[in-house]
Amino acid sequence: MATDDPATCEWLPVRTLYNKELHLADFLRDAGIEHFLPFKYELADAKTDGVECSRRLVPAIHNLVFIHHVYDRQWCIDLMRRCPVEFHFLKREREGLDYATISHREMEIFMRACDPRLTGTRFIDPEQLREKKFTRVRVVKPGPLQGMEGDFVRFGGRHYIAVRVSGSAALLKVSWTWCEGVE
Repeated sequence: MATDDPATCEWLPVRTLYNKELHLADFLRDAGIEHFLPFKYELADAKTDGVECSRRLVPAIHNLVFIHHVYDRQWCIDLMRRCPVEFHFLKREREGLDYATISHREMEIFMRACDPRLTGTRFIDPEQLREKKFTRVRVVKPGPLQGMEGDFVRFGGRHYIAVRVSGSAALLKVSWTWCEGVE
């Protein structure tokens, strides 16, 4: 589904309205545009007696989709006009005209943090972490998080590794003993 040369492509975060991220993902899939939509497992309630609850994948961050494409402002405007689902690209600056972009490396780390098989991941607005003190760390303990880099923060009385991108932050619960400092 790659649109152009992956070396020149960047990730563009977009916001939908009214929880339409799945409809936007369907449109992008049909158009052949590579995208990423973070998912998590959620328990589905049993509707009748004697039926067990089941786990199903649901969007982890409502109204947020990441599009992988070469950054071109005019292409972004054309895509917004073509799409039947209302959405907008996140801006780099509040008053600026340029849209936010995310490097391939940052997005790769964020995608690893969004793996639905990891339990206990929290997704929050990155503004909630703006005033927090943090230490840049890398996970060294063998396991699914080994090699992941992020900011070690205390949030809500617990310690997490925060992986931030435009529009969202993934918090992964870890112990300080699993990490080493990164310069």
